[in-house]
Amino acid sequence: MLLTNRALIDSVSNYIDRLDVVDRVIVIEAPTGYGKSVGAPIVGALSYKKGFSHNFIHVLPLRAIVEDLYLCKYLAAVRHSTAGDSPVGCRVPPPNVFRDALKIMGVVEGDVAYQMGLDYMIKGIGVKEPTYDAKVVISTLDSFAYNFLRVPVTEVFREVKHYAIPRARIFTSSIFLDEIHILNRFDDESSGKSLAFLKVLLEFSLKTSTPLTMATATLWRKFRETIASWCSEGRVVFFTLSNRDEKSGSTIYVRDREFEDTVKSIKWRTGIVEEGDLVLKATEHAECGERVLIVRDTIDCAVHTFSKINVDPSKKTLIHSRLCLRDRENAVERARTTKVVVATPIIEAGVDWDFDVGFRDATNAPSMVQVFGRVCRNRKDCEASVYLVKVDGGSSSLVEYISMNRYIDWRVPYSYTRNGVEFKGYSEVLERSATPIHVDPRSESVFRALTAPLFLPSSYIRVALETAGYNILKEPLAQFYVYGRTGLERSRDVSDIILGTFTYTLKLAQDRSQCIDSFACVVYREGELVVDYVAGASTNTMEYAQLYKKCIEFSSRNRGRPIFIGFVLREGCYRDGVGLL
Repeated sequence: MLLTNRALIDSVSNYIDRLDVVDRVIVIEAPTGYGKSVGAPIVGALSYKKGFSHNFIHVLPLRAIVEDLYLCKYLAAVRHSTAGDSPVGCRVPPPNVFRDALKIMGVVEGDVAYQMGLDYMIKGIGVKEPTYDAKVVISTLDSFAYNFLRVPVTEVFREVKHYAIPRARIFTSSIFLDEIHILNRFDDESSGKSLAFLKVLLEFSLKTSTPLTMATATLWRKFRETIASWCSEGRVVFFTLSNRDEKSGSTIYVRDREFEDTVKSIKWRTGIVEEGDLVLKATEHAECGERVLIVRDTIDCAVHTFSKINVDPSKKTLIHSRLCLRDRENAVERARTTKVVVATPIIEAGVDWDFDVGFRDATNAPSMVQVFGRVCRNRKDCEASVYLVKVDGGSSSLVEYISMNRYIDWRVPYSYTRNGVEFKGYSEVLERSATPIHVDPRSESVFRALTAPLFLPSSYIRVALETAGYNILKEPLAQFYVYGRTGLERSRDVSDIILGTFTYTLKLAQDRSQCIDSFACVVYREGELVVDYVAGASTNTMEYAQLYKKCIEFSSRNRGRPIFIGFVLREGCYRDGVGLL
């Protein structure tokens, strides 16, 4: 038996170990920092051992989490033989039970692969496997959705779709869908599509007896009830951290006294600050020697706040999604030690950082729980200060609730009394979530049409893709190279180019058209880089798709591998360490 010393994860393991057939979806609800992601390969190993699956796919919603988990946990586990070894840039090595789980599946280094779109290779190492042809694959949700829906990620723009291999790998795998709360962070089109996909995936897994486990820290009651309604005849079991051990309906409540002893020792102070006072309050904490995390809703707000924080420039770090990979890697490394980190919500999941103070715009309850879970994350008897920032358009119900309930434990989901004081669990805050759970009906219909038939002509798939603008779950994405034509032409190897890029929505090219120099296709062929430019490239979604397709054809003619397909920014539009604004 694989034991983690985490009561909730061990309860899930015991449950799977007693199963004779796969007839339930498993949902794990546990606080940030509990070890849900570390427990993922244990779930995969037990399914493999029981004969329920032959492969394991760990699905995450964000590219940055895929990179960190792949390098610092999975690849480290098979490359480094002892738990004391840790690759450069990783805070802690994977635990022994993580390694043991991979050993049960017979996994060696070449068996661990990753898949995420619009990249060449993570830091030049590892194995990328778009068709999921590996024993263990760590994948973004986007890539997983494409392969699941018969759109192989390497053949999006090809006439013929060879979807059988990745589909077969999914059919025979155990699937671990991590950080599922991010599927419904905001009330927008992307959330509606993502939830439609989740609904279809749940039905698929139950009908085909494909093991599916989902994990999150921030489900609220309505979201939980919706998931249960999507699983026919109540075929779902929720494992929830609680103050008691019992089973009630489809929920198994588990108490973890060891975890309690650690997190209940944290002394929480929860406050509210006006947006205009944010910089002053954050600077005060930093000057007292405390590490401060500030998370703003938008890039513009994050950059503005960063510019106003009055500390030594070497002691503050800015992180957002419009930084090139070189700047982002530098920022992530510096964020481990700098006094002040200002970021957007991209860091709210899967980042194992530890701060003394946290600030979050009072707009999104699940995001607040995630961000405050980075405060006093790995310490006992810690003093934690967290603040809601009152902003225009924010949640008045959240602000009102915090005003009336200052004693909140942001690491324990249930309420309890300590020294005569009642502490509200963070689940009380989650119930103030105003984000509606809306499934896009058109997407649901398309996803069913792509999933259900035994055979589907490629022409049908092409029509579905064209109708969706070649983007199934999100807004159309594009790559951007930040150092201009001069930088591109001076590049001598693949890493020079890749580190100068970032991926963002195609709409950015439309909104910042004055900063677009050209569209470029860069192909790596027998040790050399071949570049083809398209001046005055259109940012229209369909025309962009045609440009992308032409680049694939250009790569094929040159018998090379495309490493960059996207827009080249004009020189001067990008600021090092600050990004494209």
